[in-house]
Amino acid sequence: MKSTLETKGMSLVEVMVAIVISLALAGAVTLIYANSNHVFGVHVNIANIQENGRFAMHILQEDVRLAGYWGLNYEPKTIFHTESIDVDNECASGWVTDTGKAVEVSNNTNRNYRACIPDEDYTPGTDILVVRRTASTPVSNKDIAAGSIYLHTSLTRGGVFIADEDGKIDTGLDISETPVSTYGFKAHAYYIRPWSRTTGDGIPTLVREAVSGTAMKAEPLVEYVEDLQITLGLDTDSDGNVDHLDRDGVSRKDPTNVSTILIEVLVRAPTSEADYINLRSYRLGDQGTFMPRDGYRRQLFRETIFLRNRTRSA
Repeated sequence: MKSTLETKGMSLVEVMVAIVISLALAGAVTLIYANSNHVFGVHVNIANIQENGRFAMHILQEDVRLAGYWGLNYEPKTIFHTESIDVDNECASGWVTDTGKAVEVSNNTNRNYRACIPDEDYTPGTDILVVRRTASTPVSNKDIAAGSIYLHTSLTRGGVFIADEDGKIDTGLDISETPVSTYGFKAHAYYIRPWSRTTGDGIPTLVREAVSGTAMKAEPLVEYVEDLQITLGLDTDSDGNVDHLDRDGVSRKDPTNVSTILIEVLVRAPTSEADYINLRSYRLGDQGTFMPRDGYRRQLFRETIFLRNRTRSA
């Protein structure tokens, strides 16, 4: 006997309906994925901006807060160089150990710093910030490294010296008073370089020229930092209050008047976004208003630092 049930396939109309539904679902999934991927990319850019900006500010703030710290010594004018301190690639003769200038600023030019910062390593129109100080903690005699620069000092007398090959202290200066300690000497010049890992890679980077042993060494610190601007707060009457804001540096002014330092850094996202145009206006330092009109997100970071170790002129 023949079964009354017959096996039937899908009709053409049913197949077409299934294809349309499948395409709609695939399109929806693709759209959701694309939107999620875009949102993820935006969040990654924002997170990178925040991380790089905060890290750059942390480095600068910590160094500036210690500017003019000379260990035990509270009278920098009593610090002597009893020997010639020769540093390879020094920014200028005697630049590293200039204890009379705890901070120094070059406004929008590297004209006076080409010996240590070549033009191709400098982003035009950005500032150079110089910080001089000693390490925050003294070094024991057994840990003194031969060929490095140190400050051996008491409260009112100090000598800068290069450690001998045997690592012994030889300042040529007899310090009879106590206490007395030895500190590693630090001199830093912060600037913006238009490249990071290789010349021409287009990644703006915060770089620090630092004395290492008896030579200057470039230390890349934070990538995607586009601009560095410094504003000095000057206390010209020594009443503890800022009387004047100066963006021209301290080359023609008494550096002991510097009471505060306003640091501004502009940080860019690592990647551009195809459907984003940055129409924001950024104003920092004496650069006027900057409107990029490109696909990169940016953020301006700003902080005012009080100089703890300010030495007032007599």
